[in-house]
Amino acid sequence: MLKSLIQLIILFLFTSSCEDPKLFMEYRNFADRWAVNDKAVFNINSISKQEVNLFIYVRNDYRYPFSNLFLIASLKEGNNLVARDTLEYTMSDEKGAWLGSGFLELKESRLWWKENFEIPDKKNLTAEIEHAVRFNGAEDGIDDLEGIVGVGLAL
Repeated sequence: MLKSLIQLIILFLFTSSCEDPKLFMEYRNFADRWAVNDKAVFNINSISKQEVNLFIYVRNDYRYPFSNLFLIASLKEGNNLVARDTLEYTMSDEKGAWLGSGFLELKESRLWWKENFEIPDKKNLTAEIEHAVRFNGAEDGIDDLEGIVGVGLAL
């Protein structure tokens, strides 16, 4: 029984370390808060045509005052808009515990943006991510979003 358990643990560790290498991964960190006009911009140099999964990584701390997060994510080729999405992500469970991984005050969430997205062949792309959070019933968004300390993009 113990031998089977050890083999299962080794198999799990081996398969979890065989994740495909990322073609691109970059972070944009914010000093204490994320200003509404401070877009997280990522320049993706040419990649040969292929399908990829796009992930947005969000790092938040205990000061984030909401249970969800609204983002506007855009992908551009030069001045041409390739994709734009308004996204909503759940950041905490129904009891208020933060989702994501991490220790103590800082949590990191890996969030799906696009699945099996076909990258244009050998084109330079720019991804822009901005927050679109506002209080319930308010027309205007929040100028400085406290508690979001970093945003990343991976494909």
